[in-house]
Amino acid sequence: MQAPELTEGLKAHRAGHFGEAEALYLKLLKAQPNHSDAMHLLGLIRGEQGLENEAIRLIESAISQRPLAAAYHHNIAGLYRRVGQLELARAAFEQAFMLKPDYGEAYQGFAEVVSFKAGDNFLDRISEQLASKTLDDRTRCYLHFAAGKFLDDCGSFDAAFNHYMKGNQFAARDYNTGKNRALFQNLMYYTQELSAAPLSLIGDPWEGPAPIFVVGMPRSGTTLVEQILASHTSVFGAGELNELAQVAQPLLTAMLRSSQSMSGRQAEDPESFLRRKAEAAGKQYLQRIQSLNSDDEITWIVDKHPLNFRFIGMIKAMLPRAKIVHVRRHPLDTCLSCFFQNFTQGQDYSFDLVTLGHFYRDYRKLMTHWANEPETDFYTLEYEELLSAPEATISALLRYCELPFEPACLKFYETERPVATASFKQVRQPLYHTSKRRWLNYAEHLRPLARMLGIEDEIPIRVGQSKL
Repeated sequence: MQAPELTEGLKAHRAGHFGEAEALYLKLLKAQPNHSDAMHLLGLIRGEQGLENEAIRLIESAISQRPLAAAYHHNIAGLYRRVGQLELARAAFEQAFMLKPDYGEAYQGFAEVVSFKAGDNFLDRISEQLASKTLDDRTRCYLHFAAGKFLDDCGSFDAAFNHYMKGNQFAARDYNTGKNRALFQNLMYYTQELSAAPLSLIGDPWEGPAPIFVVGMPRSGTTLVEQILASHTSVFGAGELNELAQVAQPLLTAMLRSSQSMSGRQAEDPESFLRRKAEAAGKQYLQRIQSLNSDDEITWIVDKHPLNFRFIGMIKAMLPRAKIVHVRRHPLDTCLSCFFQNFTQGQDYSFDLVTLGHFYRDYRKLMTHWANEPETDFYTLEYEELLSAPEATISALLRYCELPFEPACLKFYETERPVATASFKQVRQPLYHTSKRRWLNYAEHLRPLARMLGIEDEIPIRVGQSKL
């Protein structure tokens, strides 16, 4: 019979109530110090808290108690991957699907950390599992993404695209283009009212480090840019944070409210109302991110959630000292990389090329709007320029961020810090060019998308087996 603490802890854990779950797991471990499930689950909580080393220690202890538990191996593999121990991650993912041959998520994790060569038997394992008629759609999704990665590594691009297409279809994500477009339009329109309200915070230095927002489309190079900045002695890389969205959404609601005609008495005029709300949101955000860092030498904290591009107008009003770095990559390379990434949550637009095209067009329109607003100045870093002229590009980036040049930023791959995004491999090696113009391998598959984005003329025309 399962211990009641474990039952209640799992319930709280799944609901995202990590503090409650942690207390229940600790209570169970106090009574039963070798309870493997409690150790494993507490390890997952520690991972959520950014305590990767403790998380690894706990799950290693759980594995010593139950070495045949496939989930333990899979979950510790994700932690190994996050801290850059890729060989340990590879071995743990493999152990997970050896113990549980239909463990689709483990096959995908393994594929993400391995560079395959033709002749590897990995695709045979995948094909054997896909032949089963009892697999659920979620497992098939993972297996197709894993097969796509294998075939892409081996240069079988048409077959790879076919598997990625199936993987995206089995993911069965829903996305409402109209709802997202309405949000972007509201942000463009109503943020103008916010920027018109003078804030007392402007010109007044706040206590503690200021934020650098690294924004752009997912898979555009934002993790790489954060890693470069985090290699500087004055910068703390906080990763992808949700804090800005949490304070921005109520502020948008306040802007919508202020735009409505008010009748009768009102305690304050709309301008004062917005000013007060923006100041409170900015201070709330600062308190949250500054609590993540305890180093007195740090003057900047990087928040690299790419979708914060939505809130650039609010950022400049709430946090006038903040720096904003917009990372831009070739549209087809960006979209292809999104389509080939099985995002665990969010980015629902990326699982269909049509909705992906709509989202990219809306992103581009919003960024053009921000670029034309004098109050929302930001720095745009071209991913391709970073690859071709890294020292000049990094030097310019640091100047914008008011940071002196440090050689460690050029050797960013030597900086040891946890990286939880899909770019975990890229940031641990010197810059490489294989991701540049990768879309050409899939040009014909991407032609409809290119047409949507107005860049179909970039795709070579095929005559027989030749390109023109």
